[in-house]
Amino acid sequence: MDDKIKSMIDEYIAKVEDVCCKLLEGINRQENLKLRTKWDFFEYRGKVRKTVFIIGGTTYRLHGNGCFAFGDGLFLDWNFGYRSRWCGIDPRILGMTLKQGGSSQTEYFDGKLLEEACELAVIEGEMFKKNGLYHYAVNKKDTFTPEFPKEYDTLAIEYFRETWILPRSKMTDRFLRKSNWICNQIYGNQNRYVLRFFLGENEIYSVPYDDMNYPENAVKIMTDTILWNLKKQG
Repeated sequence: MDDKIKSMIDEYIAKVEDVCCKLLEGINRQENLKLRTKWDFFEYRGKVRKTVFIIGGTTYRLHGNGCFAFGDGLFLDWNFGYRSRWCGIDPRILGMTLKQGGSSQTEYFDGKLLEEACELAVIEGEMFKKNGLYHYAVNKKDTFTPEFPKEYDTLAIEYFRETWILPRSKMTDRFLRKSNWICNQIYGNQNRYVLRFFLGENEIYSVPYDDMNYPENAVKIMTDTILWNLKKQG
């Protein structure tokens, strides 16, 4: 991808993630909650049925699959990304955001050059397209191979103050087989889970987990099946 366009996309994603974090912080202060993730926000939004939030001089207005954030010289428009990603790239929306934000790079306002660059990035494996939005793919050079134990009898899944204990099963073994790499960027995610493996009473291995830095087939097992069922059980 062209360095200029990549820099533009990186800055856009960073700004969206920043305003989303401020949104959660503001809601937590106002309502004494502990929202940490996009999924926490979606669950909260479903309960309160609000579409407009005002946090520290910034107005957030939800729309369709995304949100506007504006105020104090700020204008952002985005669609929520795949899984835990706050933002996916819609070239047309990014182009409009550049225009409304007063960018001098008028050649990108209609989104056509941005879309061409994203499509090329998909072909080259730098991005993937899901639900009509472009997202960065994991660079396999930025991964490590987890040293999962061959022998274990218990898997403990920790998330802040919550812990779920699972006996070894065909499902957990299948998850390990599919998790043949983990992206190093997982260590920068403050909302990650921790997987702890035990043999008897002894912890023999631990590794972080999230739904953005593992192979998709592993995520389907852990997030879509194991964690979904655990949370459903309360």
